[in-house]
Amino acid sequence: MYKYFHLIVISQFGNQALAYHYASLESEAVSTRWDTLMEKSKVQGPVYSLHMVKSASPDFKGIQERDPYFQKFEVFEDLDEFLDTVYHLAQKTNAI
Repeated sequence: MYKYFHLIVISQFGNQALAYHYASLESEAVSTRWDTLMEKSKVQGPVYSLHMVKSASPDFKGIQERDPYFQKFEVFEDLDEFLDTVYHLAQKTNAI
């Protein structure tokens, strides 16, 4: 039974692919996390791709096993670390 809600936020700059992962039993917590990400982000515009997935497990490895598309990403579980990395890559590639 699929009981975990996953927020997967993707950002790609050239050949560097990043993914932020957050999982919760509550769909509202996932929505709140997306809102928090958008509030904290120093980068605006189309740099994020949002994916919402349900699974039986809270870990990202299970998502990667179900869908090989997600295997190419450097995965972040820490929101601030993800946002800082996106910001620096956006600056480096002149995306902002």
